[in-house]
Amino acid sequence: MIKLKEPPKIDLNQLHKDSSGYKKTIQEIKDAALDPGFFCLENISREQSYVFENAKKQMDAFFSIENDDPIKLDIDTTNSDNSYGWMPMFQEPAYEAGTLSHLESFDFGRRKKSKEKPSYKPNRWPEIKSFKEDIRNIWDVYTNIGMLTLDALNEAFGFPNKFLKDNCITQDLSTMRLLNYPKVDNSLINKNNVGISAHTDFECITLISQTSPGLEVKGVNGDWYKASTDDKKIMVIFGKMLEVWTNGVIKATPHRVLNREWQRYSIVMFFGVNDEITIKPLAQFTQNMESNYAPIKQRAHIDKEIKKALENRDALNEAK
Repeated sequence: MIKLKEPPKIDLNQLHKDSSGYKKTIQEIKDAALDPGFFCLENISREQSYVFENAKKQMDAFFSIENDDPIKLDIDTTNSDNSYGWMPMFQEPAYEAGTLSHLESFDFGRRKKSKEKPSYKPNRWPEIKSFKEDIRNIWDVYTNIGMLTLDALNEAFGFPNKFLKDNCITQDLSTMRLLNYPKVDNSLINKNNVGISAHTDFECITLISQTSPGLEVKGVNGDWYKASTDDKKIMVIFGKMLEVWTNGVIKATPHRVLNREWQRYSIVMFFGVNDEITIKPLAQFTQNMESNYAPIKQRAHIDKEIKKALENRDALNEAK
């Protein structure tokens, strides 16, 4: 078996501008973003660790419920125009044709505002004691860490002042997913039976933690790396919108989850770009080269890519 490399590690405490190692850490983030193309944040606080533990307990409570229980069925996303709620097993889009994803999830977005857009879809919560409160707390922890990370990337690559944070601040297209990957018998594990097939994310950045091995990320040199199995360390990978803004200087990170003979939880947060913004390469990344990307909007990009992935999934189901 080939031993996979581990990603570069960044001390979360040094992302604060008043920290002693801030400038050194900014350079480390720039280096890691360019090669291999991702990094791992470590050293979360004791308070944040407590929030992680509570979230994991709530995931235990939710995912241990039988699939025919009304607690799950009342928020089932199957055949719904609202993707927030419970997504049953084998409903995940197939990002690679011919693959079947072994996972179920609970998905939700930002808090409702007093005045909402027609496109807003309400969150749907299971009737489990303290579930909403505990899971909202992990959203807030990830949001704080993500905004620090965006600020650090902003500094590292010389974006206009507060550019990344301001362009992701509304969280209209940000989503958190609580993912349950069940254990799979070794005889069923192959290139088509996967946790989730290789793909890149649609947003700006993605934060990921996991409770056991499974997640792998692909470096710009083509090598695969294993993500940390410490559920209080957070992988930071990059999405399509950041790739477009930087004209390909930063690449969207290919990643996949392999099936394993053990159960695995993962908490993932996608930091989306504000809904009204058109994303195109910034002038500072096109001064000495042509623009490699046409202007796009994140929602249109998501709709296009999900449509293809759903067609892959449905084609496989029809072939059975």
